Amino acid sequence: MSEHNKIALVTGGARRLGRDISIALAKKGYNIILNYNESGKSVLEETISKINETGVTVNAIKCDVSKVSEIKDMFRSIHVKYKKLDLLVNNAAIFKHFDFLETSEKTFDKFINTNLKSVFFCCQEAARIMLKSEENHNRIINIASLGGIQNWTGYIPYSLSKVGVIKLTQLLAKKLAPKILVNAIAPGTIIINNDNNDNVNTEDVKKYPMKRFAKSSDLTSLIDYLATENNYITGQTFIVDGGKNL
Repeated sequence: MSEHNKIALVTGGARRLGRDISIALAKKGYNIILNYNESGKSVLEETISKINETGVTVNAIKCDVSKVSEIKDMFRSIHVKYKKLDLLVNNAAIFKHFDFLETSEKTFDKFINTNLKSVFFCCQEAARIMLKSEENHNRIINIASLGGIQNWTGYIPYSLSKVGVIKLTQLLAKKLAPKILVNAIAPGTIIINNDNNDNVNTEDVKKYPMKRFAKSSDLTSLIDYLATENNYITGQTFIVDGGKNL
């Protein structure tokens, strides 16, 4: 039965938020292409096992999305195996504090290549497949960040990369309409179950009107809507931050 299901690619899909997105989409009946790079064997196997429990198929592909040649190889294999792609979720990213005056060219390039260039070229390769599809309204969902909207001065390279993701979302929505719907989600702080959440400053919860950080389900429910229910909204960035940006 699952061989007739829609196909979703989730970058950085083996752990943290990507893992939860992959499992949530699998529960909605998507066959999952799970992109990973640095995730360990045990983490990867656990995520694959969780997806298998839903009854869909999962295909794990190792690919460093900061390298365009590897992106092209990944999408080539996707096209050969599936001949289609219904949904791309650009989730892979790096996040770390860096002082502006201590940010090197190497560090800057790493953020841009991993968080922005990867999204550009994954979207490009996905579009090559999606535009040939007989189905209307294939979808791309980019995971941006509240850091691309607010001015996080301790995270300037990261924030710049996410500003780019937001603008790219708008550009591609206009370029690829009406065939492909392109939207973004900009979360604030997320607490991931079964994760050490090292980057979370628990004191920041006081800045959230909802008095809590986001859970993965706060994002996956929106991804579900954008992927399965929406046939009209495109080019939008949805802020999921419990009111912090107000």
